[in-house]
Amino acid sequence: SVDDASCNSDDEYMADNWQKWEPDPVDAPTAPSASKAIRSSDIVSILVNIYESKDLFVEEYQRLLAQKFLSNFDCNVDIERRNLELLTLRFGESDLHACEVMLQDMTSSKRLDNRINSGEIETHHFKQFPIKCLVLSEQFWPEKLGLPSYDEAAKIKLPAEVDEAVETYTKAFETIKGSRTLFWTPYLGSVELELEFNDRKLSFTVSPIHASIIWQFQEKKSWLISELSQAISVPTQILRRKISFWQNKGILKEVKSDKFVLVEDIADNEESNDNVDKMNVEEYSAYDDDSLEIDLQSSQQRETEEAKFKVYWSFIENMLTNLNSLPLERIHTMLQMFALQNPSSNELSQQSLRQFLDTKVREQKLVLSGGQYRLMNQ
Repeated sequence: SVDDASCNSDDEYMADNWQKWEPDPVDAPTAPSASKAIRSSDIVSILVNIYESKDLFVEEYQRLLAQKFLSNFDCNVDIERRNLELLTLRFGESDLHACEVMLQDMTSSKRLDNRINSGEIETHHFKQFPIKCLVLSEQFWPEKLGLPSYDEAAKIKLPAEVDEAVETYTKAFETIKGSRTLFWTPYLGSVELELEFNDRKLSFTVSPIHASIIWQFQEKKSWLISELSQAISVPTQILRRKISFWQNKGILKEVKSDKFVLVEDIADNEESNDNVDKMNVEEYSAYDDDSLEIDLQSSQQRETEEAKFKVYWSFIENMLTNLNSLPLERIHTMLQMFALQNPSSNELSQQSLRQFLDTKVREQKLVLSGGQYRLMNQ
């Protein structure tokens, strides 16, 4: 049996003294399982101490979990369930009940998808393409689902073929669930596209807004941004930002102010020749902000970016001071958990973080060895 009082005492000690923590010597005769358990406990204690209360920590964990589920419907729920069980041992079931419901939503949604897409319900078959749906118990998910607010894009008008598939799914759901129905958030989710041109075939995973934009170019090859805005009910200022994604991929081209055309042949767009080899299969996160590269940003945006990374660096220094060395993935995960509290900060990708850490290596502030980053003076 385990002495609960002893465990609580150890946790309290680590929470109060995390800044003085030092790793065990390399030759310390510690069992691997025990070392791993202690390290996990250390990390949780550090995070709770940073948040200054377990309520804030649990709230941030719930937001992070929501982002992970909404950005990847096919994520491994079993892994997240094991993580939740470990946190439940620490914080209790009542504090993490909402997270448990979120996991149940993921599991039940997958079962529902399998049933609807299998054709089991004969009267409701998809005519053109199937869709998958995540059915949420809204009251148990974080406010605004833990995502940046897209109020202006919430009224996006989806293509008629997509609306037909949504209606089919809704009717199939009502057949299974009786008196219950679905209320959709059309600007969330992701769309798998395959675009065929005269000289190439490209695959993308994009947001519904990006998919709706390129869909319109099936009807006609050129659009004024004002016309496109009316067609999909998205404000022009948002639309211009979203169109830049397709411009950067060499799919659309601005031939004159606010007029865009579809690039049928890669040779017609000389500016995109350098990107041909990269465009066989492209992946794009449904929730990443598609801003231009830093060298194209205004000086004000650049200053904001630099200030943001200064905050990240202070957290990274503290992490590596206490945990000695960490791989890129662990640093990114921990930043997501307690440094990126502002929803607008979710732009930081692993690739951006890698570039930032590599800069610190060149500045001789970090050392990269065996895939692990550590401070130079350690």
